[in-house]
Amino acid sequence: MTKYLNDFQFRVGMSGGAEAVLHSTNRVLSERHNDESLSMLNVDFSKAFNLVDRSALLHGVRLRCPSISLWVEFLYGQEERLYLRDTYIWSSTGVQKGDPLGPLLFFLVLHPLLHNMRDNCKILLHAWYLDDGTLIGDSEEMTKALDIIKAIGPKLGLQLNIKKTELFWPSCDGRKLREGLFPVGIERPPLGVKLLRGAVSRDASFVSNLAINRVEGTGNLMRHLSQLSDPQSELLLLRSCMGIAKLFFRLRTCQPVHMEETTLFFDNGLRGTIKDIVVYGGPFFGDLQWRLASYPFGLVVWDYTRH
Repeated sequence: MTKYLNDFQFRVGMSGGAEAVLHSTNRVLSERHNDESLSMLNVDFSKAFNLVDRSALLHGVRLRCPSISLWVEFLYGQEERLYLRDTYIWSSTGVQKGDPLGPLLFFLVLHPLLHNMRDNCKILLHAWYLDDGTLIGDSEEMTKALDIIKAIGPKLGLQLNIKKTELFWPSCDGRKLREGLFPVGIERPPLGVKLLRGAVSRDASFVSNLAINRVEGTGNLMRHLSQLSDPQSELLLLRSCMGIAKLFFRLRTCQPVHMEETTLFFDNGLRGTIKDIVVYGGPFFGDLQWRLASYPFGLVVWDYTRH
């Protein structure tokens, strides 16, 4: 399926797809930000995974993945009960949450819609991460793409969510403001957009503020760890659940100059938390102890064939 889906999607069978979408989008924005005819659309569907049409799903599987069609029909070929205490409701649409096949099955339904947009619209950048779509092109072409989504999407169980669909570009030739060109309720952020937990913008304050706001939540969590009064549990939670992976993701997808304040904030919070765990906020925790606490241990592999 990777060969079939890789034209547009960056999630199924692909690692680092979110980073690829963010870097590609920011690169196009940086290179062509003065092109006033362009627009960027962040497309959002309403509860896409829950509402995607199962008949379209089963058709896509039979057509593209016949070797697993019997298994998928066993899973999704009939309604199933979802229990809530002593009652239940019938589940007849969407893919089950947690199903490892879910992303693939969803995209088998979405992909023909993307081919329709490709064949009928001139799109400069066309990238999807599951149900999050990013399109860049001439403003008139973006309108055509929206019309195709609104016309074909409902037949597949894909309802365009205008309130969460965003239109952005730093320069404008006036056409984007023409009444009736884009839906009335579409969001029009002036400085940038949040995409896949990253930032698409040329505005330094927008990027840095987005990063620092998200790291502040992690800082608040770290300050409350001491309430557990259990150093071992505090250290385990600090290592596993305190947002370092999200910080690294932002470091990989934003210009480093915009992340300096964020990294210093996180570093200071981390050092304070380690100090609370090691010496309960008391003395005898200086630069030496901090270097020891953050020492990068490597993995040593014992070669039994040689010893």
